[in-house]
Amino acid sequence: MSNLFDFEETEKYGIRKGIVFYFGDCIDSNILLVLESIINQFLLMTHMEFTKKRGGNEYVNIRNLRGGWRKVFRREFKCEDFNKYGTRVLTLDSCTPQQLQTIRAVIRMSNDSPARCRIAGNPIKVNHIYFQLPLETDWSAIFRFIEYVNGKLDLHYASAGYEMAYNVYHYPGSSGYATRALKNLKYINSDGTEWGDLLVVTDFGIPCPNFIQVLCPDLAQKINDKTASKIYRKWENNRLFLDILDRTAGRLYEPAFEEIEARYKELYQMLIPIIVSPPRSMFMREHDWNKRLKRFEETSL
Repeated sequence: MSNLFDFEETEKYGIRKGIVFYFGDCIDSNILLVLESIINQFLLMTHMEFTKKRGGNEYVNIRNLRGGWRKVFRREFKCEDFNKYGTRVLTLDSCTPQQLQTIRAVIRMSNDSPARCRIAGNPIKVNHIYFQLPLETDWSAIFRFIEYVNGKLDLHYASAGYEMAYNVYHYPGSSGYATRALKNLKYINSDGTEWGDLLVVTDFGIPCPNFIQVLCPDLAQKINDKTASKIYRKWENNRLFLDILDRTAGRLYEPAFEEIEARYKELYQMLIPIIVSPPRSMFMREHDWNKRLKRFEETSL
């Protein structure tokens, strides 16, 4: 991966692998149990534990995690709260003031109904889970985890690749430095750039290609699926899986740098009909932001 990015991690920001899920399930007691199983599966995959918690959107509300993450999850997410307070947010991670987190889970959910929104002609409302995990996590394990979640939730869209992580103890400084670093790192995404605009509302589009992505039928029917010979694809649970990984002896591997370039080129052309542009991050200049939005166009590869 040294050819994909030249980057030195600090206690304030660094690079992780990441997975984002958008799903349309109504939040009830059964779905909350499903989400618990998904978070538990994530921890089994990473062989790590959460040590910190943060409720709501306030960066200063960081606390040590006591009594286990399930106790915190069940206290933060009660079925009746979704009818009273709208969107609920919980962040679980392992950061300290001296060390960037190795894992993170951000859960943002509401009970705005996808069916109601379709009838009203408004954008589709979706719920959101965002995971960060260590760079050494095997792509095969990530793919299996996405398959697992696909069997549990009504997925609208899922994506996995490299992510920019920042330490909330140093927000907004760490976030600002991390976002500005992205202008030279086209294969890395972040919650504050690519995924931020899709937290609750999506325009039936995705912000960028990635190493792995899963599309619901509404998205899949719009893509250009005629000429992308180097893109692996399969349908599972009525969702289209796409990725640029190599397959050898039942394992998934990252291709060589030159092959990544070629496959991203094909994948971008394939996904152009559903690519949308998020609004500019306040931490990136307009010129750099516009260049980033065009980073996967054919002339830039």
